[in-house]
Amino acid sequence: MIHNPILLTILDFLHQMATIAWIGGMFFNLLAVMPAASKTLDPPVLGKFMQALMKRVRVIVYSSLLVLFVTGIPLKIASKYYVAIIHFGTSWELMSFVKHVLVALLAIFVFYAFELLNPQVARLAAKGPSTQVLKLRARQKKLAGLSFLMAIAIVFISVMMKYL
Repeated sequence: MIHNPILLTILDFLHQMATIAWIGGMFFNLLAVMPAASKTLDPPVLGKFMQALMKRVRVIVYSSLLVLFVTGIPLKIASKYYVAIIHFGTSWELMSFVKHVLVALLAIFVFYAFELLNPQVARLAAKGPSTQVLKLRARQKKLAGLSFLMAIAIVFISVMMKYL
């Protein structure tokens, strides 16, 4: 178990910053950038803007996931509530498991969106408007909405765990 308060503070700080970058960025993108860009930019310009934005967001998200993984393991082990990687003896352990399942699902959604869905939309959109592009963009919106809700649940569970 880690007992060094300076090391724990640094790990927790990095963990919180990665959470802010990933989930805060998701909130900002979904609630501010997308609505403003959709209202003010023509579809071809919007497509180019989103492609450029997502290249930058992708780096932030993948970096955040790496930091969350690297810092999360020692932080969990250092917790006074920690018993084992998978153990359901207390509410804290159960909520920790649920939170990590949601984080894993959110990471899978991110990979799907960045590596499969977004490139497919970009390829088809470059050929011009089509019903297939509209269907894929609708899928992007649904995935973004579901990811948003999962992110809220992750933050809520994280806060709740402090009081269990």
